Amino acid sequence: MLKGIDVSHHQGAIDWSKVKADFALIRAGYGKYAYQEDPYFDDNIKGAYNAGIPVGVYWYSYAGDVESAKQEAEVCLQVIKPYKDKIGLPVFFDQEYEPAIKAASYQVRTECCVEFIRAVESAGYRAGMYASKDWLDNRIDAEALPDSCTVWVAQYAGKCTYKGRYTIWQYTSSGKVDGISGRVDLNQADDDLIISTADGWQMIAGKWYWYENGKAVTNCWRKITGESGVPYWYYLGKGGVMLKGWQKIGEEVFYLNEKAAYGVPEGACVITDSRGNVVRK
Repeated sequence: MLKGIDVSHHQGAIDWSKVKADFALIRAGYGKYAYQEDPYFDDNIKGAYNAGIPVGVYWYSYAGDVESAKQEAEVCLQVIKPYKDKIGLPVFFDQEYEPAIKAASYQVRTECCVEFIRAVESAGYRAGMYASKDWLDNRIDAEALPDSCTVWVAQYAGKCTYKGRYTIWQYTSSGKVDGISGRVDLNQADDDLIISTADGWQMIAGKWYWYENGKAVTNCWRKITGESGVPYWYYLGKGGVMLKGWQKIGEEVFYLNEKAAYGVPEGACVITDSRGNVVRK
């Protein structure tokens, strides 16, 4: 399970070097005009990315008709275009209880969502839908959302009771995170939120993962040959994180190199004797 945050201008200036999160979802803006870009968007996406935190973005909607939703998608894509190579997580359409949206029909609200999502995917991004549990249950036809769409549901409770499919759950708006003054929204997400288009080793949020067929390998050993041509065994744990240090795996204890030394890579399994002392050849 991944732990993440979502931020906007409401959080003010953020010291991203202090933030500990598996992912960050950043507001790019709202509405259908370029001047409605979030004033902290540039600083936030640069700061999160440079801190090694995987990033996605969201666009807050005021669209009460499909044409307006199309215009919002166009402006959103314009705003985020300079950061396309940094946005690995979805671009979310944020539809909430604005008067024009509430006044629209059930069908039109749904069509607005689909229009935005299709436009984002056509531009080469992953797309997503953000809404409250009530909204997904009662205000749109959530089953009409494209299967490729990542659903992010808000429900401030001890557990998420939404019965539809979802990947991210926003569970509070009162979180506290180092580097952020005041309150911040907290989220948890399935491990498959973070995917890679490249296989092999990937550094994500300061941790190493091993990818095969675009997905992180989890909860198993892998024998991997590095640049030296020498194969080593690694253990990929929960969520795919490469484990380091002394680890009990099953009924046995192993030492997985904490940092590269003596020609042995970081994370590689090191042979020990019966007393646990590292045996070096």
